[in-house]
Amino acid sequence: MQIVADLHTHTIASTHAYSTLAEMARGAKARGLIAIGITDHGPDMPDGPHEWHFSNMDIWPRVIDGVTVIRGIEFNICPGGALDHIQEKSLLPVEFALASFHECCFAPSTKAAHTEALEAVLHDPRVNAFGHPGNRSYDFDQEYIISRCNAFGKVVEINSNSFAIRKGSRENCTAIARLCKQYEVPIVVDSDSHIEYRVGAVENALTMLEEIGFPEELVINSSRERLDAYFRSRGLHLFE
Repeated sequence: MQIVADLHTHTIASTHAYSTLAEMARGAKARGLIAIGITDHGPDMPDGPHEWHFSNMDIWPRVIDGVTVIRGIEFNICPGGALDHIQEKSLLPVEFALASFHECCFAPSTKAAHTEALEAVLHDPRVNAFGHPGNRSYDFDQEYIISRCNAFGKVVEINSNSFAIRKGSRENCTAIARLCKQYEVPIVVDSDSHIEYRVGAVENALTMLEEIGFPEELVINSSRERLDAYFRSRGLHLFE
C-alpha cells in the first residue's frame, strides 16, 4: 500500500511549524506525491494563524511545482464539541477540514466528555475527518463514534506521526483501524508534518494497516482515482 497525497500538514502560519507553503509542496514532490493538504491550526490554538489566513487561501495556486494544493484547516475541538471561533465567511475557501483534540484548547477529561465532543463533531458539516483520534489522552467510545461515521460522511485519520510522539497511539490506532475495517469507514493516512522533510512520512501507519489486512479501497489517499472520487463527491474537481 502507498499514499499519493498527504492531507494533514502545517506551514509557518502555525508558528511551531518550520516550512513555507512552497517548501511543503517541494517536500511532497520529493516524496512523489501528487497532492498535499495544507491544514494549519485554527485560530484558537495559541500560535495558530488569524482567521484571515483561511479567508485568503483562494490566492494559493492550485498547483505548485507539479503538486496539487488542497486548502484546509485543522480545527481545534473545544469542550462540548465546539470548534474554533472563526466566522463562516472565513471558511469559504476551505476544501478539507480535520477536527482534533489539543491540550491547549481542551484539557484531557473523561471518556464521556471526549465522546460527547466527538459526537458533536459528527454532526458538524464543516468537518471532513477526525484528526489523530488515537491519542491516548483522549479516550472515547471508539465503537460508538466509528460506527456512526458513514452516516455523517466522516473520514477517520490514521496519523503516522502519533506513533512516534503520542505514547500508546499505535495500540489505539490499531483498534480504531480495525473498527474502520469492520464498519467500512474510509480513512486517510497522514504525516501531520510540520516541516517539509517529513511530508508523506507515513511508514509507521502503513505497516500497521498491512499487519491487520486493512482494505486499500477504504484509504481515500491511496490512489489518484480514490482521492479524485472523494473530492468530486464533495463538488471539488482537483485534477482537471
